[in-house]
Amino acid sequence: MKSATPDLVPVDLVPAIEAAAQEEHRAPRELVGEAIERYLAERRYFRPDDVHAKIAQGLESLREGRGLDGEAVMTELLAELDTSPDRTT
Repeated sequence: MKSATPDLVPVDLVPAIEAAAQEEHRAPRELVGEAIERYLAERRYFRPDDVHAKIAQGLESLREGRGLDGEAVMTELLAELDTSPDRTT
């Protein structure tokens, strides 16, 4: 019997979805729903226009010599974390 809903998931993905759902003790429908929710949330956050604008701003900053050394930034961030009063040891 054919489902009344349209085929939204490619047939070749169904076995992988079912296997993942079984491993996580979840319904395949729940897994697919969560994946779609994540996609839509990321899509809302990372609009292509916004991403391209941010990349353009970053490139312009680099051209103007306002770039930062990645290793120096990481060293500074890690040192900041190490001295944080909230850090529990």
